Amino acid sequence: MKPFWSVPREFPGETVFIVAGGPSVLGQDLDSLRGRRVIVINSSVHAVPWADILFFGDWRWWYEPPNRAAATAFAGRVVTTSQMIPDKRVLVCRKAKPPGLALRPDSLMQRYTSLTAATNLAAHLIGEGGTIVWLGADGGKAADGRTHHHKPHPWPSLTGCYNQHHSDLLTIVPSLKALEITAYNASPATKWTDLLPVIDLQQVLGERRAA
Repeated sequence: MKPFWSVPREFPGETVFIVAGGPSVLGQDLDSLRGRRVIVINSSVHAVPWADILFFGDWRWWYEPPNRAAATAFAGRVVTTSQMIPDKRVLVCRKAKPPGLALRPDSLMQRYTSLTAATNLAAHLIGEGGTIVWLGADGGKAADGRTHHHKPHPWPSLTGCYNQHHSDLLTIVPSLKALEITAYNASPATKWTDLLPVIDLQQVLGERRAA
């Protein structure tokens, strides 16, 4: 088994945008994120192939041919918590259990959703004074019958899965505050209004330019 990757404090105090799978991403100007720090979660790599980091937590995602091709062509780092990926290029972090973010730099908290792990990854990268912004964190809100902005996964979503996602995400909010990391949800009409302040993406980008 390969050793676990220890995430470096590579973007101290910076802003990291995390592109999740919710359908609200379809209404976002993703090109406005070019030149910024971006983490994409699994199939969001098809929409933002120029991101800095691709994170996936489910080994089944890797073995879908279109996803494998996108990951192979991806120029940035590919990170997972799955130990079932033999590719030497893929960086593996230890999977930590909830509640809260893992503090060890080689560990990412993940149980029901990759968004907790991607947020943990961003927290390791930026540290105190940094900012994290979610996109596509809609909480299962369907838009025109869709629950994702990308092609649906071939495996079905489990009943109540978004409630499970919410329960794990709820535990990381105190961790972010304790780490003095500012976090926003730039997902219009998200169901998860009790987790992070909901803010317009362009407002965040404007504030970062002004700073």
